[in-house]
Amino acid sequence: MIWFYNKYIESGGHMNIKSKKCIEIANRQGAQAVLVTSTHNKFYLTGFTGTTSTVLITSKNQYILVDFRYIDQAKNQCFDSVVLLSDDAEHSVMNLLNQIIADEDIQIIGFEKDQLTVDEFDTYKSMIKVEFLGLNLNELRLIKSLEEIVIMQKAADIVDETIEYIITVIKPGMTESEVDLLLYNKIRTLGAKSFSFNTIVASGWRGAMPHGVASDKIIEENDFVTIDFGAVYNGYCSDLTRTFAMSQKADDQLKEIYAIVLKAQTSALQACRPGVFTREIDKIARDIITAAGYGDYFKHGTGHGLGVLIHEAPRLNQLSTEVLMEGMVVTVEPGIYIPNLGGVRIEDDVLITKDGCIRLTKSDKQLKYIR
Repeated sequence: MIWFYNKYIESGGHMNIKSKKCIEIANRQGAQAVLVTSTHNKFYLTGFTGTTSTVLITSKNQYILVDFRYIDQAKNQCFDSVVLLSDDAEHSVMNLLNQIIADEDIQIIGFEKDQLTVDEFDTYKSMIKVEFLGLNLNELRLIKSLEEIVIMQKAADIVDETIEYIITVIKPGMTESEVDLLLYNKIRTLGAKSFSFNTIVASGWRGAMPHGVASDKIIEENDFVTIDFGAVYNGYCSDLTRTFAMSQKADDQLKEIYAIVLKAQTSALQACRPGVFTREIDKIARDIITAAGYGDYFKHGTGHGLGVLIHEAPRLNQLSTEVLMEGMVVTVEPGIYIPNLGGVRIEDDVLITKDGCIRLTKSDKQLKYIR
């Protein structure tokens, strides 16, 4: 690539396993290269954690284009990428991309059709002289490597330790937001970078809100409390939900519901193994809840894939056509939500193994009474 003066070639690389898989997926769908625009896939493929970059995967190389702000970071993080510096008009991102395309004789570039905005697509199409093809890259991150599993186990350990801590310090009179802050401080102390998503702390009647993000509501002595949170560790997410009672004074119907949800969740977990349709896992949990008379109060899917993003493929719901495979990490999280009363959800992160599954989140699920 003579056109790239030495000053612009900041480091050379070789194709990593993930990028090879990416180009294989693209080739099957008819593209010769992949323009990667989503932050999560740029991290997954190159290890880059900066906010601004352009990644192109070809059959020969993986390229990451950055400006002067990120050049040192890219060289340190993206050791198996060709790192290119875009620092003037002549060596703009578009010009660099066009030169790579010409040098490697690329005719068709694939892009993440579920990530690129119309405006961004129009810009690329007007400035890069090549045919564009929308790609589905969902399968790229489906199967976790041993390295990823080790990281995700640590993310799961963090939320396990955190929920066990919270049970020792939560008390009536606290607000949900105060509990949220305690959760955040604890996961950070344990090594997490951030929450995986906006934490749900839903007490009392707010437990009927599946996504009841922590509010200023005061937690009362007779409340059930649902806490759904996750930790990001080394770029990977965990996701845990536990529900508990603040005291024995809690509503008897909610205690009954807890037992039903626990049975549904345990039964669904036991069915997780390679070759099982994800909709079957949903059906197992849903049938138990329906048989108990609460089918109308379980409206969401039973789970989802987990990884770099909090919600990834596969989906565990009634409409899914996906099949569980060894190496997938999924959540199993049935729930029952009764308006004006409260709700219960129990969730674990699960690794699909050769013969079944193992829980990554291991904290106790028996109903606890805080007081």
